[in-house]
Amino acid sequence: MTMKVVSSEAMALIDRRSQTEFAIPSLLLMEDAGVAAWSVFLSRVLRGRIPDGPMVFLAGAGNNGGDAFVLARRALCDGVTGLSIVLAAGRPSPETDPGRMLAMCEAHGIEVLSWEAGREGVVDRLSRASWIFDGIAGTGLRGALRAPLAELVKAVNAAPGTRVAIDVPSGVRDSFTAADPAVRASATLTMGLPKLCLYLPRARALAGRICVVPVGFPPALIEDPSIPGELLPLNAWREIAQPIPADTHKNRRGHLAVFAGAPGTTGAAWLCATAAARGRVGLVSLFAAADVYPILAAKSSSVMVKPWEEPRPPEWGGPDLAGFSGVLAGPGWGLSEGRERWLARLVTLAVSGVIDADGITLLSRIVGREPLRLGGRWVLTPHPGEFSRLTGVSRDEVLDDPVRHAAAWSRKLEAVIVLKGHCTVTAAPSGKYWILDGPNAALATGGAGDVLAGIIAAGIAGGMGPVDAALFGVSLHARCGRAARREAGWFLAEDLVPMVSKLLR
Repeated sequence: MTMKVVSSEAMALIDRRSQTEFAIPSLLLMEDAGVAAWSVFLSRVLRGRIPDGPMVFLAGAGNNGGDAFVLARRALCDGVTGLSIVLAAGRPSPETDPGRMLAMCEAHGIEVLSWEAGREGVVDRLSRASWIFDGIAGTGLRGALRAPLAELVKAVNAAPGTRVAIDVPSGVRDSFTAADPAVRASATLTMGLPKLCLYLPRARALAGRICVVPVGFPPALIEDPSIPGELLPLNAWREIAQPIPADTHKNRRGHLAVFAGAPGTTGAAWLCATAAARGRVGLVSLFAAADVYPILAAKSSSVMVKPWEEPRPPEWGGPDLAGFSGVLAGPGWGLSEGRERWLARLVTLAVSGVIDADGITLLSRIVGREPLRLGGRWVLTPHPGEFSRLTGVSRDEVLDDPVRHAAAWSRKLEAVIVLKGHCTVTAAPSGKYWILDGPNAALATGGAGDVLAGIIAAGIAGGMGPVDAALFGVSLHARCGRAARREAGWFLAEDLVPMVSKLLR
């Protein structure tokens, strides 16, 4: 089952609607969140180990602070000793929910300190803590943290204990940038639904292991189909890939045309074409220009390598694509005018496919000259630099807010966009988007993107729609990366290729 991922604004709306439309008191939601967060901490972070102290619970003025108070009380009830609470932004009013939760903690005898009134004592306590729970600021934060909270964050990050963020690491928000101060957590207990800001490229490493805490929000709200974002499970490809009948033949499994490779980049052509051939498509034809044809023909056996002449004015040249069910263009293809002309022809044909790597750069030239609509038939697979060239959006802006930019350009170009990274965003022209949370340092290797393009193209040629093919490819590729890392350690891109077949079996 997929899980929705929400912006801070959408999560706040769910919270308000829970209270106003479903009559759930806010104090009850806070208690439920804190109790569930403690349970998730015990089961998923401690993995059944006995919790130990000392523990410090940092609490800001908002609801995150209230959640921290509940966690502290639950720790005490479970027998943890050496507990203390640090008020980060003064004492909450007794009439508020956080104020009521704080009163319960004090009635239980938990020590309460103040960052504003006794910094040296707080720093000393942080230096001796085994666990530091960060409830300083949540998703309601507007703008970067400033003094005195920024100084507290600095002290927290300098402390030797293990840091656990409540909902989000303090300082992280939807508009987070690399220059903003933020807590560096080993784990994040995020309430109700995953927060979009946790998967921003600039913020993901700060969150550590993300554990979703089930809170008593009504299912009608947290499963609302109007929420556009979802987390893409690593095994999504299993549900997308339909069984192939035993009596099938190669032509029924699809025929993919691949345009890739140039002098110095024949490896990209081999990787994408061979990955596609292992991705359940029946036939793969790799069209290679004369200067690389002998190399690719000698290296390939299951892929049919066919000579192809780059089109030159005034003739288009090139093969007839009538018999193909999908196209992949771009990996290591080069950037000549002839290739640009051929790509411009490809996107006008009644065919679906994938444009990757050099194909993205060629496409950016076409987009720069004239409006382009791809009719929902194509999947574009840029990394942030290629996306920047395609759209004119700076690379820093892309990294600060990848979902917004990917979604906007998916609608504008009428194409599925797979914006690659350690958190890959797949955006559809409908406005829906999916995030695959798949940090894997070993997958950051030359040629891995060519393998991904081949898998997606195989899905299209095999009969999947562009959205399904993109999600199929992204999830299977990430799973292949994990399998290759277990088997080969710091693997090469070619080690990914056999993993495609092994997992699909």
